[in-house]
Amino acid sequence: MDLKELFRYTTFFFQIYLTKFFIIMLKSKDLLRSFFVYNNFASNISTVSLRANLCTETTKDLELKCWKCSKSLSPKKLFCQYCSSVQKPNPWDNYYDLFDLKLNYLINSGDLSKKFKQLQSQLHPDKFSNKDEEEQSISETYSSYLNKAYSILQNPLERGLYLLSLQNITIDEDSKGTDQKLLMEILMLNEELDDASTADELKSLAVTIRTTLDELTKKINSSFEQKDFNLAKEYLIRMKYFTTLDTKIREKRNLLELAKHSS
Repeated sequence: MDLKELFRYTTFFFQIYLTKFFIIMLKSKDLLRSFFVYNNFASNISTVSLRANLCTETTKDLELKCWKCSKSLSPKKLFCQYCSSVQKPNPWDNYYDLFDLKLNYLINSGDLSKKFKQLQSQLHPDKFSNKDEEEQSISETYSSYLNKAYSILQNPLERGLYLLSLQNITIDEDSKGTDQKLLMEILMLNEELDDASTADELKSLAVTIRTTLDELTKKINSSFEQKDFNLAKEYLIRMKYFTTLDTKIREKRNLLELAKHSS
């Protein structure tokens, strides 16, 4: 028996087997249902695998290249390893990536400050005065981006709002006024601030506000750790009010100190 005949006989018996299989399934509704469930499951698995492959390919396609020499860049490189040109900020990085920090609410302010100074010394526009206009422009853009990122991450309120923004959650002006109890509390504290006329009174109020802010910082951190972003949003709304009060107290204390020295 040659290969052609073997293939023909194999195909014939397979068709017979397949026909019997479908006849059995038609007689058994449960078996038929199982077949379609399996078929659908297999189809979904194939779809997921295909999407995963597409995502991998997309990531490869988004490989960063040097704007000047067009060669592939190593991750986290400020300067091209081939032509030494300063690079533009990576559009896929967030502020935490810039400073090599984990995406947590509580951060080590010392590490942040150290990394900021290190990057600032490398990216300051004055260091690019002999470079072409393109590199000078990039250094200015990167330096500005660096300053903004540092300003946000070193501020507990702004840092929390930034983390919310990474979850596509924002705090609108209207959302602040929903808690009437909070509004009354802030109103009373503002009245207390208006009535305060001595350094001791302002100091006492400042301690109250700072204690509240410290407690809110802990609660916000816990909320982010539990990935309860809506609760974090509520606490950040409170923090926004108390931060404003803290600023007002500082300003009034400074004015009182100036008046004291000028008299």
